[in-house]
Amino acid sequence: MNGRRRTGAACLLFLTVLFALFASDARAQSLRPLKVAYSAAGGPQSAFWVAKEAGHFETNGLNGQLIFIRSGTTVAQAMISGDLDLAITGGPSVVQATLAGADQVMLTCTVNALAFRVVASAQIKGPEGLKGKRMGITRFGSLADFAARFILEKWGLKPERDVSLLQLGGTPETFAALAKGSIESGIVTDLQAYQARKLGLTELIDLGDTGLEFCYNGVAASRSYVEKQAEAVRRFIKAHVEGIATFKRNRPFSVEVIKKYARLTDTEQAQYAYEVYAQKYVPRVPVPSVAAIRPILENLGERDPKARQADPARFIEPKFVKELEDSGYIQSLYN
Repeated sequence: MNGRRRTGAACLLFLTVLFALFASDARAQSLRPLKVAYSAAGGPQSAFWVAKEAGHFETNGLNGQLIFIRSGTTVAQAMISGDLDLAITGGPSVVQATLAGADQVMLTCTVNALAFRVVASAQIKGPEGLKGKRMGITRFGSLADFAARFILEKWGLKPERDVSLLQLGGTPETFAALAKGSIESGIVTDLQAYQARKLGLTELIDLGDTGLEFCYNGVAASRSYVEKQAEAVRRFIKAHVEGIATFKRNRPFSVEVIKKYARLTDTEQAQYAYEVYAQKYVPRVPVPSVAAIRPILENLGERDPKARQADPARFIEPKFVKELEDSGYIQSLYN
């Protein structure tokens, strides 16, 4: 009798596990797939990573695939080709693609400041020491390129003439070149700036402290995709603001997520990134604004006549965030 009971219990356990597997597979198949790219692995992407790891995409009926593509300009090209549904990218990439005919829009501005640091070799103590030297950026047309040109001009230095700009591929590569002494300065993220200080390098400025309102990072899509797939976009933005709330309210979980996606072994470094973005940069309501697009157009306007004539409102679609704000849903996430 006991043997029969054990056999029956084993069968029941097997059937329970089998049912759970089938149910999980059926649920996965019922989720709407979304291909979403991001172009850097640092603090600005943290709230998106948290949304993924906390299951906010799934609870909103989405199978969100986060795909790493090294450059924002490459992400913009992938959206043009239709290889991506949405992108986590910067305003400059979207503005430049749209001026070239792609008609992309920012659906959110998740970081609304120029969140870069200018780091230089230990011998350089101020902006005047950059003249005649080399500054590393990711790629021409990228966020880092914009940041370099913006701050050099603010310091009275002419990009290319006074300071050579070198394309190095990514901010980790820029930091590596700084550490080796291959370049004298570079545009890096908070994570690399943290490492730079440990090496005794000089941080010349935190560009987020300049007060410039700037669409550094957010969700982007083509207008045609937004029009055809409005419900999928609406669900993604809802999952995104839920991810922001979890990011801000669950520090231990968020720090572990940052370590995982940024491939950090240093918990203190991940905690530093968390404090910078959860407390300083990422807003509860990531609505894109005209004011955050205007400086991008002004900077591009020096080289592109189309930018001088463009309406900043053309490059944003704030309705999805505003729906969630006006309904009181975003506020409810913090009650």
